[in-house]
Amino acid sequence: MSRLKFLIIPRLLLFASAISIVQAQAQAPDPDTLTIEDTAGKATATYTIRSLRKEYVLQERTTATPWSGLGTIEFRGPLLKDILAKNGIAGAREFEVLAYNDFISRISAVEIDAYSPILAIEQRCTDEDRSRSLCEANQTYRPLSVDDGGPFYLVWPLKNLPRNYVPGRNAIWVWFVVKVRPI
Repeated sequence: MSRLKFLIIPRLLLFASAISIVQAQAQAPDPDTLTIEDTAGKATATYTIRSLRKEYVLQERTTATPWSGLGTIEFRGPLLKDILAKNGIAGAREFEVLAYNDFISRISAVEIDAYSPILAIEQRCTDEDRSRSLCEANQTYRPLSVDDGGPFYLVWPLKNLPRNYVPGRNAIWVWFVVKVRPI
């Protein structure tokens, strides 16, 4: 009987572990999809990069980031406030922006109104991008890669932010965004 335990119990544990992994994978968000939720956490809209390009006016934002030193990057994407308005949640006082890696940032409507962050989906091609074959010779913008914080990256105008925001509020710069919801 004790020998049977040694054969059955490890197999049961292995089976239970496999089920847990499958369940976790089924619950993981799609990093290539932005989901907008209501206050109950129910998805009300989903967007891909293609659908954001079609449904919103893309804004350009040239800015340094807290991690780029003095160098600036030109990003392009829709205004976060336009996405919130179109999905009927712009009236909330505060929002959670969730990243693929389970990071959550709380951002107030006051901050969004004052600084107009964009949900960047592209960045301007550079000579280095062309030399690394990330951009064609005539290409102006390229999709954000995971290395760039994409495919969806919440970008703010660094020079317009109050000095006390850096580094105290660096959490508002959210990369790998997968969800936005009012709280």
